[in-house]
Amino acid sequence: MDIKIIENSISLLSSLNVLRDNENLLRKFHLISNKVKNKDFQLVVLGQFKRGKTSLINALIGVNLLPTAVIPLTSVVTILKYGDKPFARVVFLDGETKELMVLKLEDYISEDKNPKNIKQVDKMIIKYPSSYLKDGVQIIDTPGVGSVYGHNTDVAYEFVPQADAGIFVVTTDPPISASELSFLSSIKNYLGKILFVQNKNDQVGVDERKQSLEFTKRIIEEKIGVKNLRFYSLSSKLALESKINNGISKHNENQFLQFEKALTDFLNKERSQVLVKSVSSKLLSLIGEINLILQLEIKTSQTPLLILKEKIVAFEKELVTIKQQKEDADFILQGQTEKLVKEILIGDIEVLKEKELPKLLIELEEFYKNNKSLSGKELANKFDAFLEESIKRIFSRWRKEEEIKLQQSLKFILDRFSNETNKTIQKVIDLSANLFNINIEKFETETELAEEQEFKFSFDEIQVDIEIFTPVISHLPKFLSHNLLYKNIKEKTFEEFDKHCGRVRFDFHQRVVKSIGEYQNILNQTLEETISEVEIAMKKGIERKKKGQEKEITALIKLHEQEKNLIKTKEMIVI
Repeated sequence: MDIKIIENSISLLSSLNVLRDNENLLRKFHLISNKVKNKDFQLVVLGQFKRGKTSLINALIGVNLLPTAVIPLTSVVTILKYGDKPFARVVFLDGETKELMVLKLEDYISEDKNPKNIKQVDKMIIKYPSSYLKDGVQIIDTPGVGSVYGHNTDVAYEFVPQADAGIFVVTTDPPISASELSFLSSIKNYLGKILFVQNKNDQVGVDERKQSLEFTKRIIEEKIGVKNLRFYSLSSKLALESKINNGISKHNENQFLQFEKALTDFLNKERSQVLVKSVSSKLLSLIGEINLILQLEIKTSQTPLLILKEKIVAFEKELVTIKQQKEDADFILQGQTEKLVKEILIGDIEVLKEKELPKLLIELEEFYKNNKSLSGKELANKFDAFLEESIKRIFSRWRKEEEIKLQQSLKFILDRFSNETNKTIQKVIDLSANLFNINIEKFETETELAEEQEFKFSFDEIQVDIEIFTPVISHLPKFLSHNLLYKNIKEKTFEEFDKHCGRVRFDFHQRVVKSIGEYQNILNQTLEETISEVEIAMKKGIERKKKGQEKEITALIKLHEQEKNLIKTKEMIVI
């Protein structure tokens, strides 16, 4: 299949009134048609927060063009296109635009200068004279998923269905997480090709790098089903330094040159095929949605008014049952959430106490024995530093382990909930089809979202602030002051350990509830949109009948003409 067939298919679809009258379907259609019209090929760079996606783009371009940050950037998609001179335009949510200097990008796409996107930026468009951006290629920098800002994750997910190919970025330390696996699973069917990059390999030794890469490849192959993975292990930081310094760096020690060659070969040899494949998949999904609405409008036009009203009443009656089942499923989901917190999180915290607190007390006693010779003030300061370091070490290690465990449990719950919600959506479709004897093929929509759920959690730096050395103690003999200090620090150890158990419990609990709530809203919105589209199609049937038989016959003829064009369009694409 070539691009000409795609263009003809789009032309046929554009003639359908059923498409033009549906805002949701029309929006999807315009995204596809504009892509083909402009010959845009969107290469999206994806991954979790702080994997080095932006620095990888800068390394490809060969200059520090896009700002990078320790904190997450805002929910702004940055689109790089070809231009003879550097140029930037910010597009706001209300449609207004503003041209600006490239140096001012940070004012609009950093969380520091645009917190929670208070400036209402929709996207940033940057033009730059890079060979990678010629012939309609666009490199897309998306907000990182998994940051503390949930809006970043939402924007990243929303953009993926528009893209054609992707670069999926992980790092050596930590290796791929359960949340990244879920993200990868959700995007792989949208993208015609994915290049895999293991970034920041300069931050670990050769053996650790190799172990991390082998682990990541094995997990992806086992869990996602992608075989014979080719990963490019590199350091975008060193690669950029090399380009800026005309090749004088450790650049040649990593695989960045090989990655560039693979990317160039792909863009030169495979891009057109991947674009056709990507657009074809999107068109077939859209045709399936159009067909349901079209068939409903045809059947409602063919059904006598009295019977049509009876069928609508029957639909609404069954819909009450379906919605009640959905509410029951929501209630069960909330129960599963509380069960997750009580049986796993709280239980794991108790195990942490039983396992780590006695060890910490033994370490504390040993520390005291080794530092008895210090003055009271010196001993107090060292106690403070010791306890802070110990608590950070214990809770940081446990937190990583608990995150993975909760991610897996959360994914299991959401998989089940997603399946139930998708069954409910399919019930609505089947119900409307059965009432009007419509033979609708099952088609994939964008409601398979369970694997897109990102478990969001964040911690501030763990702070230990212990005022244990007092003026009274400082005037006592050393043996007395030290004993009082040791008793005091021991009590503080229990107190601080318990306090941080409470912190991690509250933080994880809040994020589990928030993650499930956000995800629940997305699926519920999809269900409501499906119900609304079916109800609108039925109401149109009644409105046509009220206009008289002659106009109804004319409308039915036009609907059948649209049906023929839709069938013709699908046949063109699937050949």
